[in-house]
Amino acid sequence: MLPNLRRTLAVTARAACVIVVAFFSTSAHAAEVHVLSAAAMQSVFKDVREEFQRTTGYRLVLHYGTIGAVNEWAMGGEEADLVISSSQSMPSLVYQGKIQAGSQAAICQTGIGVVVPAGIELDVTSVEDFKRALLAAKAIVYADPARGGAAGVHVAKVIERLGLTEQLRPKLRLAAGGDITEVTLSLGPTALGITQISEIADKPKARLAGPLPAEVQNYIVFIAGVPADAPQSEGTTALLKFLRSQKAIAVIRAKGMEDFGSDGGSE
Repeated sequence: MLPNLRRTLAVTARAACVIVVAFFSTSAHAAEVHVLSAAAMQSVFKDVREEFQRTTGYRLVLHYGTIGAVNEWAMGGEEADLVISSSQSMPSLVYQGKIQAGSQAAICQTGIGVVVPAGIELDVTSVEDFKRALLAAKAIVYADPARGGAAGVHVAKVIERLGLTEQLRPKLRLAAGGDITEVTLSLGPTALGITQISEIADKPKARLAGPLPAEVQNYIVFIAGVPADAPQSEGTTALLKFLRSQKAIAVIRAKGMEDFGSDGGSE
């Protein structure tokens, strides 16, 4: 009987190990908050991620892309606890059943600005000033509209509206969303870039020449929503609350974005 007893105890121990491993694996997965986010939010999350994780105990897993890419991921059913897209795109995702109706929350908004290397002076105050700057530049960088970036789509429309599409075509440099400032700096002092202000504010070698003139400005509002097949977990609720906290709002403002108010908490 003793050998049988040993075998029984061994089987029981192995089963117990499997249960323990499964438990901790499940717990680790449950402690993560997976976010599909517009790339313009990257500078904000870079500065608040550690604080969020420290104060809530949830691990933040982020996947960035252009707004067009984020929408494609959401439409394709990519697994996530939260999707951060734009106010223009979110209604369509809700209508098509990809985002839960009523789960949306506005996080912040950003305008579009002109970036030049630090030390370069450039006036873009009026539409005429902006046109002169475009015509004088040796290279003009903005996000490729074909990639679905909201800023790139708008800039292409503005250039067309100003009647400069053909005139500027030889010096246009289309880049990936989020890389506009870096590409502009690499092209030297005679280049200018046009991108979301939030993507300029964090670059020490770059200078924000100014926002686009009001007549051609476009504010991009970032909206968070819960995917239709993902329950609104405690982690998701904690993240949305944290993004409305005073600490997060201070970072949002430092990145050149505008917030929509605080819940009043410090965490």
